[in-house]
Amino acid sequence: MCCWVPIGGTYDLGPGPRVSMQTQELAYILSTCMACGCCLEACSQVNDHSNFMGPAAMGQAVLFTLHPTGAMNKDERLEAVMGEGGVTDCGNAQNCEKVCPKGIPLTRAIAELGRQTTVKFIKDLLWR
Repeated sequence: MCCWVPIGGTYDLGPGPRVSMQTQELAYILSTCMACGCCLEACSQVNDHSNFMGPAAMGQAVLFTLHPTGAMNKDERLEAVMGEGGVTDCGNAQNCEKVCPKGIPLTRAIAELGRQTTVKFIKDLLWR
């Protein structure tokens, strides 16, 4: 899964696409993650017997997909979280959000990923 937003060069492309205030607010909240690992420690699904990638990775996948340039790699990110250890392996205990020192809405991010992966799955079935 790509953990950055790739760019095609460093030349001036003019003003970028407009992003709604709601998207900006969610992206800002998700970007405040300090990678402390509290959410991973509290998550009952992150253990030696599971391949679940954890709530921090899910939050970052949503964050980078919210960015207009990052949205170009949306399918790649969604395929990564649709596989083993992905979004369906979340047990929805919601401990990750309870312990997050930044108050990041990780359950909202995971739910959004669930919605996006469902839409992608249906589109993939219909347009093969």
